[in-house]
Amino acid sequence: MWNLLVVEDESIVRVGLRYMVKWDECGVFWKAEASNGEEALKILETEQIHIIMTDIRMPGMDGLALAKEAKKRLPGVQIIFLSSYDTFSYVKEAFRMGAIDYLHKPTMDEEEIAATLRKAVASLEQTPEEKQSFTEEKKNEFLLSLLDEYTIPEHPRLAELETDDYRKGYWLTVFRKRDDGLQGNDETEQLRFRSIQYLIAEFVLKEWGGIVFHRNYREIIWISPSESKSGTTGKTEKIKFLDGLRQKVLELMNAALIYSTSSEYRQLKQLPAAYMEALLQFPIHEQCDNYIVRKAKDYVDHHLLEDISLAKVANAIHVSQSYLSRVFLKEIGENFSDYLIRNKIEYAQRLLRETNKKIYEIADEIGYTNPHYFSKLFKERTGVTPLEYRNQ
Repeated sequence: MWNLLVVEDESIVRVGLRYMVKWDECGVFWKAEASNGEEALKILETEQIHIIMTDIRMPGMDGLALAKEAKKRLPGVQIIFLSSYDTFSYVKEAFRMGAIDYLHKPTMDEEEIAATLRKAVASLEQTPEEKQSFTEEKKNEFLLSLLDEYTIPEHPRLAELETDDYRKGYWLTVFRKRDDGLQGNDETEQLRFRSIQYLIAEFVLKEWGGIVFHRNYREIIWISPSESKSGTTGKTEKIKFLDGLRQKVLELMNAALIYSTSSEYRQLKQLPAAYMEALLQFPIHEQCDNYIVRKAKDYVDHHLLEDISLAKVANAIHVSQSYLSRVFLKEIGENFSDYLIRNKIEYAQRLLRETNKKIYEIADEIGYTNPHYFSKLFKERTGVTPLEYRNQ
């Protein structure tokens, strides 16, 4: 048995964890618990601890500081972080310090915790030589080699893809950020990309299983069994799941994704073909900012006389408000609100030229209930009042 120390400042979370998992079945003994980092360090002085499961943010000494100090004292200790969605900024530092994994408190369940514990136990049981050769980076490189017909081994083997889950075959899905991911080697963008990768992994592994890795901080690749853990099969159901996942990433990470998925394959040596199929079906036209702006402008054109806002348009075309605002300014040189006002004023000019409608009626038609405000706005944009414009 490997000894576990749980560090969490909320007692209700500690109690919930204690009774959520059958620890002995994972080869783990709940040895001790602490409510903060300082208390945890005192326990490390008197108890033999192999695994530390700690909240990443706590009053006083946080989980990162605790992990750093614990690693100094016990280089082989396995660290599992507990986090909330607002702590993704800690991901890079957590993994830099050698964390084995991290769990999201809002969504973690018994199966996910048990899987993470088994991962920690497997790491503890590895020989020093095995640990040296099995880093996350090297595993990612190996997985990438399986996607290229020129680098894939003659007889590829991957234990994760040789279980009963894959008896009916597998899919391959490629995700990209809508703005094409990383630009250069910006460290912040790398961190953001990895945060998105870990969030995707959390949801897909819970529902379907499989393997999630990345290519050069530009693509997130998911190899999954043909059948979900609940028995769901078929491309229609998977697309439905992927659309829901994309919306979840947008809500939690404010990141717009596009994806493409392959058809079903059965043999490991077919991974290059599956990857190429996914790439060839990628909706490239959706990836550029021009496409998003065209969709937004089209929505404005068709709903100009309605109550339009940036939030409403962003929601209609499935991107975040901040993303739409940014690309609008970048692509057409004016922000969204200015574009909307300009189009409303141009529509009002047409009504002033071609109809006998009163000015307050025109103002009301284009969404301005206060005709004085409309007149002021009209003059700011055209240099004349609505009445002067009509009389020209």
